[in-house]
Amino acid sequence: MSLSALICLIISLSAVLPVSADTIRYLRGDANGDGVVNINDVTFIQRYLVDLETDPQGTIRRNGDVDGNGLDINDATKIQGYLAEFDDPYSIGRIIAFDEYELPFIPNN
Repeated sequence: MSLSALICLIISLSAVLPVSADTIRYLRGDANGDGVVNINDVTFIQRYLVDLETDPQGTIRRNGDVDGNGLDINDATKIQGYLAEFDDPYSIGRIIAFDEYELPFIPNN
């Protein structure tokens, strides 16, 4: 591969996966924000849905909404399935990153 082709490839890849100080990273399914996905997250979602928890910074809604359809009881059920080691098409337990100008992506590291 020529040097110019390599430089073009690097530039095009950096445009697809920008690194920014404004990038938000979170653990999908970690509704209570303690750094792990466990049954406490399910309970936290349930408590939020019946107005026993508040979410002023949007952490519960962002981290707990594992299917992208808005936070509801189905997200709690999907996290329970993840904990029971069922198939997980939602990337629960993985780090998700995005900024306000792009869709979420799962970093390679």
